[in-house]
Amino acid sequence: MLNRVVAFFISGILVNLLLIASPITANAFYQEDTVLKTVLVFNFITGEEPVKNKIIEILKNNEKAKRIVEGAQKLNPADEKKLNGNAYWLLARVAQELRENEAAVDFYNKFLVDAKKLGSGQKMAAGYGPLIQILFDTKKYKECEKLCSEFLDITLEDEAAFIPILRLKPVVFRRMVLCQSRLGEVDKAIERVEKLYKDQPDNWLNLELKARILREVGRTADAEKAYQDLIVKIDSDKRLGKEEKEEFLEEIKYTLSNVYVELKKIDKAADILKALVEKNPDNPTYHNDLGYIWADNNLNLEEAEKLIRKAIEIERGLRKKIKNLKPEFDKDNSAYLDSLAWVLFKKKNYAEAKKLLVEAIKDEEGQHIEILDHLGDIHYAMGEKAEATKVWKDALNFAGTSKREQDKKKEVEKKIEKNK
Repeated sequence: MLNRVVAFFISGILVNLLLIASPITANAFYQEDTVLKTVLVFNFITGEEPVKNKIIEILKNNEKAKRIVEGAQKLNPADEKKLNGNAYWLLARVAQELRENEAAVDFYNKFLVDAKKLGSGQKMAAGYGPLIQILFDTKKYKECEKLCSEFLDITLEDEAAFIPILRLKPVVFRRMVLCQSRLGEVDKAIERVEKLYKDQPDNWLNLELKARILREVGRTADAEKAYQDLIVKIDSDKRLGKEEKEEFLEEIKYTLSNVYVELKKIDKAADILKALVEKNPDNPTYHNDLGYIWADNNLNLEEAEKLIRKAIEIERGLRKKIKNLKPEFDKDNSAYLDSLAWVLFKKKNYAEAKKLLVEAIKDEEGQHIEILDHLGDIHYAMGEKAEATKVWKDALNFAGTSKREQDKKKEVEKKIEKNK
């Protein structure tokens, strides 16, 4: 399975604003006390390091951390008023780390009430950023679009206070138009991006956004042209240093390889990925993707298997370097397991392929229409037709809004119908 992560070009400053809150590994916390007494302490925890340390402390025991989150959600209105923005920010971060998204959204909204009263641009940016991200990641595109629009309309008289808002607006604009395209308002989204690109011709990030939207909605040939133009733009941008330019070009070329796959230009995709593997011998994604596209097209199966196994090996090595990695995170990438299973399927090693995919779908990341479709194919090849139909039906529940996944959904529906 191709690794579908597409990097956003977000500056370090924006990351510090916590648009995308990164996972935090855990160490110790929890006292057997009432939830209210526990969370009231959070009112007085301020500063990046103290907050981070407290989150780490809380998350040592996930079950107890969940009890804090659940208890805080059940506080009566009078007790809720005793909590300030500091407490709600910390609760929101803990809930987000636990993937308790509804709770995180609730806490971030309560944090924003306090941030708006204070007129703090930094706090507003720190609240809107991850809140928008959660809504986007959970595919609540209508709510996300509305929140993005709300954020883009923010103005503050204090210029210094407005700077964090101003810095975050380009990223929020990206989110808004992506929401619009996923809601079917493609022309509206592209029109907004093209207007911005016309107003800012040197800002090639707008061209990257247009290319991404075109790809998502299935205008793949147009996306190919846009990504090719983008490579020329970046390559000729004299504002970029050598290393920075190479980093951006590598990312766009990687994305273009995926576009070539969708256009069935496998040789062109493979040429890009071979160059990336040669340049980055320790990058598991490039190894996996090259192996997968070969396997998916019945090409170079022996070499494909070696590449995918190398990807898994590299990633295992990277995990070993992470200090205090929680056991639940010490597991093989579901996409890589799917790739290995697929090449084994192509080589008719059905039993081993099935074993790998049964393991892959235990993980949340493995709950993907393509992975489940592959497992259904393996069941079918083994004569397990009832199991195949069941898995294919499950797969339909995980189809995304992109044209690629909607096409996959139609393909799976045909398999179910044929297998009746």
